[in-house]
Amino acid sequence: MTFFEDLRFALRQLIKAPGFALTAIVTLALGIGANTAIFSVIHAVLLHPSGVDAPERIGIMRTKYANLGLDFPDVSVPDFADAASLKNQVQAAALERGDSYNIVHDGRTEHLDGSQVTWQWFNVFGARPILGRTFTAEEDQKSANSVAVISYGAWMKVFGGDRNAVGQTVILNQKPYRVIGVMRSDFDWPRGKEVWTPMGLDPKEYDLGNRFNEGSTGAVRLQPGVNFAQFNAGLAAKSREEFVREGQKGFALRSNWGMTATPLTEFAAGPLRKPLYVLFGVVGLVLLIASANVAGLFLARASSRTKEFAIRTALGANAWRLVRQMLTETLVLAGLATAAGIALGPVFGRMLLWMLPQSLAEGYTVEMSLGVLAFTAGAGLLTSVIAGIGPAVKMVRTQKRLELHDGGRSSTASVDKQRLRSVFVIGEVAMAFVLLAGTGLFLASLRQLQQINPGFNPHGLLTGVVVYSGEGYKDNRERQESFINTVLENLKAQPGVKAAAATTSLPFSNQDGASSFFIEGRALGPNDPGPHSQLSFTTPDYLRTMQIPLLAGRWVSSDDRSNTQAVVVIDQKLAKKYWPNQNPIGQHLRQNSNDLWAEVVGVVADVRPDSLEEDVSDGMRYYPYSQSANGMASIAVRTDGDPLALTSALTRAIAAADPAQTAFNVGTLESRVDASLASRRLIVWLLTAFAGLALVLALVGIYGLISYVTEQRTNEIGIRMALGAQRGQVVRLVMKGALAWVGIGLAIGIAMSFFATSLLRQLFTSFGGGVFSSLMVAMAALLVVGGLAGLLPAQRAASIDPAKALRSE
Repeated sequence: MTFFEDLRFALRQLIKAPGFALTAIVTLALGIGANTAIFSVIHAVLLHPSGVDAPERIGIMRTKYANLGLDFPDVSVPDFADAASLKNQVQAAALERGDSYNIVHDGRTEHLDGSQVTWQWFNVFGARPILGRTFTAEEDQKSANSVAVISYGAWMKVFGGDRNAVGQTVILNQKPYRVIGVMRSDFDWPRGKEVWTPMGLDPKEYDLGNRFNEGSTGAVRLQPGVNFAQFNAGLAAKSREEFVREGQKGFALRSNWGMTATPLTEFAAGPLRKPLYVLFGVVGLVLLIASANVAGLFLARASSRTKEFAIRTALGANAWRLVRQMLTETLVLAGLATAAGIALGPVFGRMLLWMLPQSLAEGYTVEMSLGVLAFTAGAGLLTSVIAGIGPAVKMVRTQKRLELHDGGRSSTASVDKQRLRSVFVIGEVAMAFVLLAGTGLFLASLRQLQQINPGFNPHGLLTGVVVYSGEGYKDNRERQESFINTVLENLKAQPGVKAAAATTSLPFSNQDGASSFFIEGRALGPNDPGPHSQLSFTTPDYLRTMQIPLLAGRWVSSDDRSNTQAVVVIDQKLAKKYWPNQNPIGQHLRQNSNDLWAEVVGVVADVRPDSLEEDVSDGMRYYPYSQSANGMASIAVRTDGDPLALTSALTRAIAAADPAQTAFNVGTLESRVDASLASRRLIVWLLTAFAGLALVLALVGIYGLISYVTEQRTNEIGIRMALGAQRGQVVRLVMKGALAWVGIGLAIGIAMSFFATSLLRQLFTSFGGGVFSSLMVAMAALLVVGGLAGLLPAQRAASIDPAKALRSE
């Protein structure tokens, strides 16, 4: 009999048992669909970001200062020049600096988020425009950078999709730019950018004195055949050249400075990387549970077909012939389930991205690519092997014992088959327990993180960012101060506004500025890179607006101006680190050797800069906004009502101060703090869903096993009842077996949970609390499920008529 004949026979057999076929297909489809959904997102996020050609060859440069505990994805211009000089390893290299552009559109000033890039930026990513072209080397000059490439979204928003947009002039930041290209809709690097302009680096920026002035993102495309280990070795050689140039007392050696590169596929995922790997493991467990469930169904079906197999054996069929038929039926079911998974997986994947905050999901698209198709086909093949191999092996072992009378009405299943089904059910219970316990642990960690005090009160705060537009604001301290003061006074005059302030580094807003600094009278020792911390320039009402506690001294005031003593306020972390046994008030520090000494006038409580999961700050210095020229300001407004109700008031206050300026990223600070836990919350949501699915599958598996075993023990139960056993005793007998299997599964699941917890504790901060309560809840849930699954078969067994049971024997 050929494979096609096996296939036709398998289809006929499945059509004769529609209930069995539908149950198996739905069970496998749920497992395969869940895996396809997660993998489709992993493919989009970790393996192949959209709009990028050969992402495995693209790297993002990083700078590290090992002795300062710093490692970040920013580089200086000399760093970029060193990387670009490695011609044998680097095909293209480019720099990017975030920028902001104001454009007058439909009679009002709007904001476009953009970037300044060197001319090879699009070449690095292998990105091609749908209209026009990208930059040339001649356009990337300091005096010739008046052209722009716009995103697909900006093209639709500003030009309405007009294909004649290329060649038109737009006014960005009060300066004319000629549009030369429109990028494809799937190109989104850096994330959320709407316009790119040439950087036009000043030749002075290549001076080696700017080595440690990191402020740009460096990206490279490696030559074909070059890997990142080779490229990083080249960067290490360049780093050693800097050590030699500076000498033993140089900052590079003292700080243990160096350059490295990270593959784009690792860098782009950001906070989604660890959650996606965890969820991939979770859906793998779900697939195993589904496969075990279907394997149990096949065992039960094989038992009901004993007579059929006996007849075929008597007619000359060998073990391999029967096994081939069973595996063909399994493959048919898995194939149909795989087709359903292919249809449902991307839909579930898009739903997953939809559940994420925009800050995490922006720029990702889920598509049914060849890679996802291959994975889905592999998952289908795996499930067919798992679901079919057990029954097939059992068929081989029992084929020699098959006889025609085995198919009679009183036939009983072999102990081996019952034992194998028990193994499947115990495995289901153990894996479901791991998922339930994991859900509880992640939920406990989420609640623990939500209780962390960020150092300020985020409730009731509306925030927005203003990046100064126009040459009149550039390095003009007085005009910047006048604008900000006018905006804040306009806001304070609005009903419901309790306080308003501005800063250059708002927490949880990706605005971390940092630098090294000097402390007066403190010499640096050997291999001492010197002090380092974050810094911010703030207005006098910032402390009251953010409700940050003042611990000592005073806060900056309106009397701290450009023509008065330079002052600075530090946080408690800096005070403890650099003045552990003395009062820091009255001490002096400065950022550069050419700056004036700033007097420490106050100490405030520590503030989490951008995450509740971990405090990555090495301290904060607060300077008066009026004592420095700044290119932007984040405005914070406090109210007792709904902060979003002040959005229009913020817009009017800015327009009244200068119609050419506008705010963007307007929203509540509370939502930003909540968004920092988005990845942890995502795990809790999906773990809850998958754990619920695992519970349902475990319920079905336990019920199927108990029903099967009870049916096979009909004669035994009939005899027991004929000898005087009561209904309650029969119910207890059946329930005892059900709970015994659940108990064994729980014991194995507890051991697996402790192993998983120790592993996850290394990956996630604030993880591992609430172990006892999580285990207890998971145990209770599965005991209830096991009891419910066994109750109906137990009641059915207790209703057996002993006379009928004995007559059937």
